Amino acid sequence: MKKATQDGPQLAWLCAVIAAPVSVGLLVWAGLQGELAKTWPAGLVSMVLHTAYSVVLRWAYKAGDFNVVYSVSRGATPVIVTLAAIPWIGSPPPQVWVGVAAVVVGVMVMDRVASGRGSLPGVAVAGCSAAYTLWDGYAIASLGVSVLPYLAVTNVGQLAVLSLVLGRRRRLDFSGWRRAVPIAVLTPASYGLVLVAMSISPVSTVAVGRTLNVAVGNLLGIVVLRERLTLVSVVGLTAVLAGVVLVSIGA
Repeated sequence: MKKATQDGPQLAWLCAVIAAPVSVGLLVWAGLQGELAKTWPAGLVSMVLHTAYSVVLRWAYKAGDFNVVYSVSRGATPVIVTLAAIPWIGSPPPQVWVGVAAVVVGVMVMDRVASGRGSLPGVAVAGCSAAYTLWDGYAIASLGVSVLPYLAVTNVGQLAVLSLVLGRRRRLDFSGWRRAVPIAVLTPASYGLVLVAMSISPVSTVAVGRTLNVAVGNLLGIVVLRERLTLVSVVGLTAVLAGVVLVSIGA
């Protein structure tokens, strides 16, 4: 993951190129439906926030230890989102706060953050992640933009920016397209589901739910890679799952 992040701009450009035909088609469809006028400004803001997140993430992995940055950023994001969303959706009930705390503890336990560099970079990454999460939730739930054209605007905008930046450095290269194809398909598909979830659930609930990928990663390590199931893993998994359940019930 860290290597992919270091190769980020080139890989992101390839993914945007691969997705461009579908994105352009969606924009044409949105224009014919009269939805483009309200979608493109929100989509461009989202593109800027996601790009800032990518830049900060690359810096964080260079400045700190991977496990610390990853764990702190994943654990802190739902806390920041929940706090920032209070003026928007009101203060959540007590069980939501208990659930958020359980998720944070579970993530930290599973990744065993006891020492190492990267706490402050991890918080910076969490801040960027929270920013695009909150904006995307606002765009979907309050502005009423459609998910697919919204993703298309973000992709086309990112393609234009990356083409300009990489073109000046003469780094436009198609050689890694095979590695980019599954990412170009799965990344927007998975985040599209996140945006759909934001249309039916509070943004803080979705932010907490996204930390399940840490639990899933640990489970896959145990089942697929035959990693040893330890007491630490059990405690961490239980805390994350219990926290997500509490947040879902309290939302």
